[in-house]
Amino acid sequence: MTTQRIKVGGNDARVKELRAIMEKDPFNVNQRFMLASALESDGKIQDAVKEYGVCIEKARRNLGVAHCNYAMGLMKISKPEEALRHFDLAIETDPSNASFYLSNKASALTQIGLHDKARAIYAQILDRKDVSKETQRIVIKRVADMKGPGKK
Repeated sequence: MTTQRIKVGGNDARVKELRAIMEKDPFNVNQRFMLASALESDGKIQDAVKEYGVCIEKARRNLGVAHCNYAMGLMKISKPEEALRHFDLAIETDPSNASFYLSNKASALTQIGLHDKARAIYAQILDRKDVSKETQRIVIKRVADMKGPGKK
């Protein structure tokens, strides 16, 4: 799998190209993810979140990823309650990637000041048998970055 990096700003031609692809193939969720990413890099966060929402509607595959991306977008536009619901939907829809979604949910909980709940999720992740070494590393770093019990 290759990852395409999109430069910050100046994505008008790329956005136009991706919108044209969406018109021809509205169910191509991977291209829609790219469109949302291009919009986000241009600072058009509301438009990006809207595209992530469309991904959920159109997804035939990658629905868990669509919910997670949408949730992360919602956090950026200060809608944490709705975001947390979509993290849960990602976990429910795609349990094979639950550790990844739980990690993002815990990060979101930390952002809104619910540190104890975040710590509980991080502990839950570390207790899982299916956690990759990379996820373990990320979780351990995030826990270490949290200062003292019950504090920021």
